[in-house]
Amino acid sequence: MLFEHGSDYRKGCLLSNPAVRGLWLAIATLTAALVGATAGLLAWAGGLNPPTAVLTGGGAFAGTVLLVLTVVRFTTGQAE
Repeated sequence: MLFEHGSDYRKGCLLSNPAVRGLWLAIATLTAALVGATAGLLAWAGGLNPPTAVLTGGGAFAGTVLLVLTVVRFTTGQAE
């Protein structure tokens, strides 16, 4: 079977290297910080009170991190 548990089919995969995984995590975090800050500022400028704007930015941050990491796993063939 091609995808047997314990087989070495993932040996040469991109995300198996810890240094590369750290770089992808840094890229995802920086991108999410920009998206979250922008969402929070736009929410505040749109008339929301500051705590609600911070929650909006936090939600955008979390959603962006999940999206970027999911896209990286999908595009590198790591979806399991």
